[in-house]
Amino acid sequence: MLWIALELPSLPLQLAERGCVSPTPLVIADGPAQRPLVVCANAAARGAGIREGQAVASAKALAHELKVLPRDASAEVAALEGLAGWACQYSPHSSVDAQGIAMEVEGSLRLFGGHAKLTAEILRGVRDLGYQVTMGIAPTPLAARLFARAEALGTRMRACFDLAELPGRVAGLPLFLLDWPERTLALLADLGVLRMRDALALPREGLSRRFGPDALDTLDKLLGRRADPRPPYIAPQAFHAKIELAAETSSTEALLFPLKRMLVQMEGFLRGRGSGVQQLEITLTPVRKAATRLSLEFASAEREADFILALVREKLGRTRLAAPTLEIELHAACLLSYALRTKAWLPGRDDMALDRNRLLERLAARLGTDRVFGIAIADDHRPERNRGVRPLYSAKQIEWSDPSIRPLWLMHTPQKLVTQEGKPALQGALELVAGPERIEAGWWDGEPVSRDYFVASNPGGERYWIYREHRAPNAWYVHGVFA
Repeated sequence: MLWIALELPSLPLQLAERGCVSPTPLVIADGPAQRPLVVCANAAARGAGIREGQAVASAKALAHELKVLPRDASAEVAALEGLAGWACQYSPHSSVDAQGIAMEVEGSLRLFGGHAKLTAEILRGVRDLGYQVTMGIAPTPLAARLFARAEALGTRMRACFDLAELPGRVAGLPLFLLDWPERTLALLADLGVLRMRDALALPREGLSRRFGPDALDTLDKLLGRRADPRPPYIAPQAFHAKIELAAETSSTEALLFPLKRMLVQMEGFLRGRGSGVQQLEITLTPVRKAATRLSLEFASAEREADFILALVREKLGRTRLAAPTLEIELHAACLLSYALRTKAWLPGRDDMALDRNRLLERLAARLGTDRVFGIAIADDHRPERNRGVRPLYSAKQIEWSDPSIRPLWLMHTPQKLVTQEGKPALQGALELVAGPERIEAGWWDGEPVSRDYFVASNPGGERYWIYREHRAPNAWYVHGVFA
């Protein structure tokens, strides 16, 4: 087995900055309400001299424009679960722990072209989500986690692919990377046991008797001597993501930045499930005003973030926000099976249909679904009445079932033809090529017709759709032109 662990240092700060393009001095506060302390500070705040552990009041004295946000533990858990859902596209077995996620990727290496390409793609994808991670690769999940933590502390990323080499690779790591109690670490430090090699050299029975069986159990799991089962992350049946902005914004262009990150997360989530979505709900929530809701509908299941973002951009461009937005939510309730589209050398009918559908969806997003129309068929045999236009999403539900030969260009009012020796003529004598097709209808609404339709051709090769009226004046008419 081979595990990849992702560590997210300063996760509370990352969540606050995830929706910002250019963050201002910002700190995350936690602790007693009377004297909250700085838990995390971004680069701008550090540049002003603010450090972790400092009182918030003291920090505000150093930077007057300082933004202070309370720590939200539930948002951190939701973020890690969202990242695990996104990571399911790389591994069928992902698990969430306190500092990040771990993925078992042994079976995915061949699919993604080896561990170098896989890790590069994961790191690139995580950056697109707006997170900063450190990574560790090892045959056990605990060793991978320690490698990731070591990198977060400034040690170069470590990787180990052979279980037999693992004791030597972890030997130099400090013991405080383990989740052992502070008292245990302090007692071991008093004994001069500071690194893994020192702890591994201790007598097993003595270590277990002095510090409890859990300490020995941890070392055995670290080296693969003992199984370390991790509860798998179970992806939900619907997608939901939320980003709280560091400051209110009324610019729809500024909202596209966090929305793109949410859509990238949704694309990874859907790839992991082999699904797509046909409907999306975006909620833009201000502080004290009613939320603005946007709904997106697609002709078929979609999941590509760039395409959906283009539709969202069109929607937002037509939307007037009731108030500056502070929080964005993305919700897809119904997940559908997604047919993977492969690119061909020459575009076929499927590609053309996809392009057509996407063009219609973009037009509907820009103009509104009630302003894009399609051709619809009415239940009437009279040609001038059996076609019309209806709003796009209702018109496309109608199936074309008329097998008759009809031209696409129908005249609004049939034009009477002249006759030559009793035969119709239009730029020369017309030759009847096909027909007749008799249509007798309309007696129920006072506009009856009784016609024989023909396909006719003139000496120039132009084809027309003509008919002979059996009612008075019993004349010939041209009703349509074939392309």
